[in-house]
Amino acid sequence: MMVFHYGTIETDWGRMTYTDSGGSGHSLLFLHGTGCDSSDWKSIIEQLPRHQRYITLDFRGHGQSSVPTEPFTLANLADDVLHLVNAIGIQEVILVGHSLGGMVAMEAAKHLPCIVGLVLLEGWTSLSSAGSAFDTGRFYGSLSQTEITKIQRKAEETRNRFKPNVWESFWTSVKEFDAYTYLEQAGIPIFEVFGEMGRNELTERKLHIPPNPNIQVIWVPNAGHYLPQECPEIVVEICINFVETSSNTISNI
Repeated sequence: MMVFHYGTIETDWGRMTYTDSGGSGHSLLFLHGTGCDSSDWKSIIEQLPRHQRYITLDFRGHGQSSVPTEPFTLANLADDVLHLVNAIGIQEVILVGHSLGGMVAMEAAKHLPCIVGLVLLEGWTSLSSAGSAFDTGRFYGSLSQTEITKIQRKAEETRNRFKPNVWESFWTSVKEFDAYTYLEQAGIPIFEVFGEMGRNELTERKLHIPPNPNIQVIWVPNAGHYLPQECPEIVVEICINFVETSSNTISNI
């Protein structure tokens, strides 16, 4: 079993919690989606090669991190990523982000040269593109009702921790987020990964992913939005493949 160090960092908004496996190989930092937390990566990390370093982070108000009392934005979550990376001394890191975590990963990659690759699991170019790109009914994919209820309950409990004005400020920034220009110019390897359920003839165009030879789009059959929960084995394969195929590119950055 992989052993994790649980750590905290004091910030101006409260306590930020993270886990760190240590290791000497490539460092992968996992960023969860809205209403989720670090524990959602457990089944994935346990199947990854032991020699690499794996870090998880609980966003503000999620998991074991403090709940901020002042308004914040998606860009502030990216600042938290930068703070963590600097605090624990990572020289090169690959960000693996699901949904909101993917959006935060793109925002962080704009500002931190040590981010050398992105694995975006339904990490949207913009929230508006996410809402219109697929047919309805694919959100929870093939998850059981028990699993769906667990996700919904955790998301509701997380949302209820925040004062309404604090959450509204944050969610407004999520709705305003647009990574098209960043993706257009990105010089690091990027996997854009999507569940294929609900895909139609307009999906690719509406996802608004610019042409860039560094970006590879991957479709996961019979899957919806919650890829880490729905198909952890496939996410493991994707992460391993990303490290293997991107090693030469990453070493030259």
